[in-house]
Amino acid sequence: MEALPLPDLNLPKGDQVVNVHAIDTTTTLVCDAFAFIEPTQPGHEKINMKTMCFLLEHKTSEASEYVLFDCGSRKDFWNGSPTASRMIGGHVPSLIVEKGVDEILVEGGLDLSQLKALIWSHWHWDHIGDASKFPATVDIVVGPGFKENYTPGYPEDPRGVVLAKDMEGHEIFEPSFEQDVAGFGAYDFFGDGSFYLLDVPGHAIGHICGLARTTTDTFVLLGGDCCHFTGVFRPSPYAPLPIHIPTGVLDDFYPAPCPCSLFEASHAVVSREHDRTGLDQLERATATRMTPFYNISRAKGSAYTFAELAQQSVDRLQPLDAHPHVLICLAHDGKLMELLPLFNQDPANSINGWQSWGIKDKSRWDFLNELPKGQAEGRKPTFGGIYRNHTRLQWDGDAGFIDIGK
Repeated sequence: MEALPLPDLNLPKGDQVVNVHAIDTTTTLVCDAFAFIEPTQPGHEKINMKTMCFLLEHKTSEASEYVLFDCGSRKDFWNGSPTASRMIGGHVPSLIVEKGVDEILVEGGLDLSQLKALIWSHWHWDHIGDASKFPATVDIVVGPGFKENYTPGYPEDPRGVVLAKDMEGHEIFEPSFEQDVAGFGAYDFFGDGSFYLLDVPGHAIGHICGLARTTTDTFVLLGGDCCHFTGVFRPSPYAPLPIHIPTGVLDDFYPAPCPCSLFEASHAVVSREHDRTGLDQLERATATRMTPFYNISRAKGSAYTFAELAQQSVDRLQPLDAHPHVLICLAHDGKLMELLPLFNQDPANSINGWQSWGIKDKSRWDFLNELPKGQAEGRKPTFGGIYRNHTRLQWDGDAGFIDIGK
């Protein structure tokens, strides 16, 4: 079974790069799987999530410019907008935020006034941080439709999803996406081909991604929440599941190397199709190797505002994910946070050498560890409960978050 040849992705050529620093935002979640993936299955009812953002350093002849792509959660998440609190209370049974990204940057020696802009991949609470902590000279960059739908913010707009005080004083810049890069509308942020914003719709109004040039011919795609689980675009016809999963990828539960046939039963999409149409053994084995394990959730309460559109966007990522010169970094990909050198560890750390370090091969199939293991559940939730410091909170509807002790 051969992989399909990659289509022409229209990746831009250029010599200018940006230095990309990956940041552990210290926002850690366990979420209800049904809101993010379908079909859900016994043994994978929760999704463990870490949360990354990225500091981009753009060097010019005069100095360096800094841009922050996504901001994690505000440290005091219980003081966000009512909409943000309802989102947490509805689908996030477990949450810890240890620091604000502003604190992490300052601890790393960055003067916040050096930032040119905060780029919000979208308006959800775990991506916008607390912009009131940043100087008014720092612009906020948003995707299509944000200004029309989400300004002036709460409480000036009682239905506002972002706090008005977080945007106060900042210029809100909504660019036009008039170029084409890899099949998505694009905006050349610095004007030199080193970093593009991509219009990747579906998850929320104004959802955007970033495409950063890390060497003259390699890129990282900063995926935001185009999806929340890499099994939504892996495997694919362009990057099939190998017949044997390489040693060192899977948990000790599995043999090494591991035959891919062990995952046929936990392939949610193929299993559903098998039940519906009665795929024969060869068809099922082929589909397991060539089809993503899940789709975007279309359930009531889905985290995706436009689920069908989100699915189309994710499908368009498959050839990018298979391209040897592109690394997709979803905001909630915990495996990448284990493998990449982080700003938190050393502010000089950059992820630009990802290709030479083999990060793509080391991370690609890790999601299989989260899947059900036979009749048992996959990886267990990493923790339980919503915490403010060391005190456990409980969502109580109109009463908000209430203290229920340690």
